[in-house]
Order: sequence, then C-alpha cells, then structure tokens
Amino acid sequence: MATFSTGDLTGLRSALRGQYSIERELGRGGMGVVFLARDERLDRPVALKVLPRELAARVETRERFLREARTAAQLSHPHIVPVYRADEIDDLAFFAMGYVDGETFADRIRDRAPLTAADTVRVLREVAWALAYAHARGIVHRDIKPENILLDRASGRALVSDFGIARSEFDPSLTADGYVLGTVHYMSPEQCAGDTLDGRSDLYALGVAGFYALSGRLPFEEESPQAIIVAHATRHPPALRSIAPDVPAALADVIDLCLRKDPAHRYATGEELADALTKALESATPDSRTGPNARVLSTDEALVIWRRAAQLQAEAATRLEMRVRDGALSADSRALPAAGEESDAETVRTDGYRAHDVEAAALEAGISQRYVALAMAEMQGPAEVGARAASIPPWQDRLATRLFGTTQRSLSVSRPFRFAPRIVLAALGRVLQAHPYGLELLDTVGGHPLDGGVLVFKIPDMVGADYRWTWTRYGLYAPEVRVTIAPLAGDARGCEVTMHLDLRPGLKANFGGFGIGIGGAAVAGGGVGLAVGAKALALAGATLALPVVGTAALLGMGAFVCSGPVYRWEIRKTSAELERTLSAIDASIRAYDIFGEAPPTGRARPAGSMMPLPDGGFIPID
Repeated sequence: MATFSTGDLTGLRSALRGQYSIERELGRGGMGVVFLARDERLDRPVALKVLPRELAARVETRERFLREARTAAQLSHPHIVPVYRADEIDDLAFFAMGYVDGETFADRIRDRAPLTAADTVRVLREVAWALAYAHARGIVHRDIKPENILLDRASGRALVSDFGIARSEFDPSLTADGYVLGTVHYMSPEQCAGDTLDGRSDLYALGVAGFYALSGRLPFEEESPQAIIVAHATRHPPALRSIAPDVPAALADVIDLCLRKDPAHRYATGEELADALTKALESATPDSRTGPNARVLSTDEALVIWRRAAQLQAEAATRLEMRVRDGALSADSRALPAAGEESDAETVRTDGYRAHDVEAAALEAGISQRYVALAMAEMQGPAEVGARAASIPPWQDRLATRLFGTTQRSLSVSRPFRFAPRIVLAALGRVLQAHPYGLELLDTVGGHPLDGGVLVFKIPDMVGADYRWTWTRYGLYAPEVRVTIAPLAGDARGCEVTMHLDLRPGLKANFGGFGIGIGGAAVAGGGVGLAVGAKALALAGATLALPVVGTAALLGMGAFVCSGPVYRWEIRKTSAELERTLSAIDASIRAYDIFGEAPPTGRARPAGSMMPLPDGGFIPID
C-alpha cells in the first residue's frame, strides 16, 4: 500500500498551486494515492492519482505508473475513466482523470450480494463493451476486478479504471520474466502461468467478478495467494448454479463459459460476451425476473405514478427552497431538484406498462428515481391504502385545501449521516423495529434500499404509555412510513435518510374529525341559542332573539376557521416525531461506534420484527 505523509501532501499542494486544489483523499493502492481535486483552470472535479516520492525514485515503478496514464489516455470510451493529463513536478509523478462520484462494484457486491441478474448483467455488459474497445486497440487490462469497476451514482454507468498494469502488444513488458502482476482471485490460468495474454484473459477475470456478484462467493477461496494461483491454473471452478441455484440457468452458463481453462473455449471478444449476457437475461424464466419492476401496470396506474412522483418532487423542491432561504443548508448543497411536470400520456392508450418502463419514462421527463420509487411504494403497499390514496376525487382534494388551508399531501423529514450507507441501514432495522418505535417492515419497493429502493413500515396502534407515533398515527392518520437512503453528493462515505408520509389516506379521517368538531360546535351553539332565544322571545321579542340564535352559526364558523391552523399544527407535531426518530437512529450509530453496542431499549423487539443482516437482507424474529 502506498504511503503519503503530511509533508508529501503539503509539497503536492504547493507544486500544484494554481492548477489543482486538493480537497480530500479518495483511496490508496499499490501504485499511488488518489485525491479528489478541482481543476482550477477548467473548474471541474478530477481524481488526481499521485505516485509518492519513495516509489517515484524507482525508475521501473515510475515508468510503469506513467505508462498507466499513457495507456489509458489512448482510450476514449463511455465506459472507461478518461485521463486528462500526466505530468511530473518536483519529483512527484501524477495524472488527472475523470472523477466518478459513486462507488466501486466491489462496494456494491459487499453491501448487497448476491446481486440480481439484471443488475449484474448491466454492469458486466458495460465492462465487456469497454474491454472490447481496449482489446481492439491492442490493450489488455490484466487487472479486471470489482475494485477497478466504478459505478457512477447519477447515471448508474459502469466505468473501467486503473490500467496500471495493462499491456499493449506494441510496447515491451516492463517486468522481468516470471514476475506475475494482477490480483490473484481474478487472474486467468494463463496469467497465473506467466504465459502471453490476450483479451480473453480479461474476460476470464470479468467472469470471476460476475460469479462473485451473483453468488457472494469467489470460485476459489484458498487461504494463501499461492494456493489461489495454483487453483486457477490447475482446477476447474465450481458451476455457478451449484453455489447459487437461483441464478437463471442461461446466465450461469455464460459465467461458466467465461471461466473455462482454455482461452479458446471462452468468448472470443467482449462484444460476443455482451451479446450473450443480453440474450441470457432476455431468456430468463418469469420466476427469475419477479420483483417490483416485473409488474405490469394499467394506463391509469401508470398515470397515477407519474403524477404522484412529479408532485412529490415538486413538494420536495419547495421544502428544500424554504430550507435554503432559512439558511438550513450549506452553500455547497443547495442544488434544487427540478420539479416534475405532469405527463401528457392521457393521449396514449396501451394494454399496460411494465413498471420498469414507467420508471424510465419518468426519469426521462426529469423526475428523480427516488420519487418514482415512493410513488410506486404508495401504490404497491397494502392494497386498501394504495386504492384509498389513488381514489381521492378532485372535489375532495379541493375541499381539503379549503378546509385545511394547505395543498400539502406528503410530509418528509431528512437527516444527513456521516456514516457508510450500509451501517445506517443496519441501524434503521435495529432502531425502527425495536421498542419504543415498534415499526413492522412490510416490503421494499423499487430495489434494494441502498440502490434507491423504499422501505415500507407499518405504524403500530397505540400500546402502552411510551408511544412515539401519537400525532403521526392519530393526528394525521398515516398508517405507514416510508424510508429512503440517498447518498450525499460528493461524499461516498455519508448518506441522507428521509422518512416520508403520504397524507392522502388520512384526509377522510380528518374530514370526519374536523366535521364532527364543526358540527358539534354548531349543535351546541344552536342548542344554547334556541334555549336563550325562546326566553328572549318571551321577554324582549325577536329583536333580541335573532343575535342570540346566531350564536350557532358563529361557533360553527369559528370551528371551521380553526380547523386549518390545527391541522397544520398536527403536521408540525408529526414532523417533530419523525425528527426525534432520526435522532434516535443517529444516537444508536454513535453508540455502536463508541461502545460496540446500541443503547438499551428496555424491552425486547415485538413479535414479527425483522433483523437486518450484514449483506443487507432481513430475517424475521419470532
């Protein structure tokens, strides 16, 4: 692992002053340290890879490092990290490349493995395209592994990085004969043997990455690097479906073919592999493609999702704008999401839409995947809740606006966490399902929670004195709370947790509650007015009686006028309940960080709770 002292960093800042401003370290490897920097001339973020002085003093190492930049600079492809500049200043060798704001494929596998067939195929196919492009130019990567596959957060695009030991067929090797470069778990048999390599060696390594992503295991997991190298060179790997029987057979066959010992028995090119992956996924059986995105939606359901997602995003933009005005956000996080526009899809009639296509159309219209997932979660939650929310007639919506003085139909409260998303997810399961919160996990909608999916929890009925959902459950009558985890822009080590409430299912209940209050005030006032009015008629005639009888109308009108402020006050009380819940999650994480355990809850988890697993899954607790 490369070393880089404080003095080295100071010297680097000084040497690059006026060209690049160093912001923070991103990672370290055997061939250098990577920093996030800003190109001051072009005003864009870059990843700056620097070779420390003690390594730069070695001629061979310095030449290999600069060769990485020269090799990668020859390649211009949507799925290869671009190199902008390579240079040497004051005994420091460095190069600047495109900054990918996201995570590595290794991070994705570690946090979510095993991955779905669709997610795995998308990454492998894009990498295969990139390798086909490089191979056609005589460049073999020689170190394909999940750590060298970057996943862009905004687009989900996979990009290949780190051509540090790539070899061009036009350049001589810079290593002595018999010296093997690469990462042992992903090395092809011919690479382990030190033989001449071509692009099929990279396809073997990509097959190992696919095996790992789909099963959560590597083909060979020996204790020593030497034993792993021997296994790759001499033993046949296990069939993927013998390890992960749920993987579609056609896809498993593609991965198994990538891992053939003889290169002649593998796919010849990256394009051939990419085509095989596409066909394997398309031929997957219906059982292997189940999930929220396999559902077929009617035209009306698709319209509901599009409109609701646009509404949620517009409301989020309004809330964010208010936070910016109030100074609640820092200057570097004031990017407002674009408010969605209603779709004009009423003019399009089909027999049905796949949920995936509904999501894709919304994203194309500028609606964030986060709000599409929330809209789908509202529809795909308990059937009676989704139907009730979707069936609110326009007149009722207008009445609610007039009565309560607000068009707000959702409530969201967010909190940033400076911890890895997988740690925050575990804390969510730990806190929300335990006493005193006692939420019951109903479903996940829109994919894994770390990939933008929505956790849907049922809010329990009131039990005992220590009840934390009084205003949420009995003020706004929200039956569920939905939780999302989103990355913090520019900070892969942190995330933001948002708790969402759909206020529409509680509108009828609030109509009833406030209607009873208004009617009760009117009836009470009317009774008093009639009693006093009758006496007044006997004593002073109609002139005095009429104002007294009007008391009923005044009291009823007063109750009507108060309903809006009371409802908005209930929203504020509910917001406070959600904020306290997020604070409890933060406290639990900090307690784990300090003491190695969460604060005591004083009571066991309720029956039906779900315990988060390290791989991101959940298991029921009786």
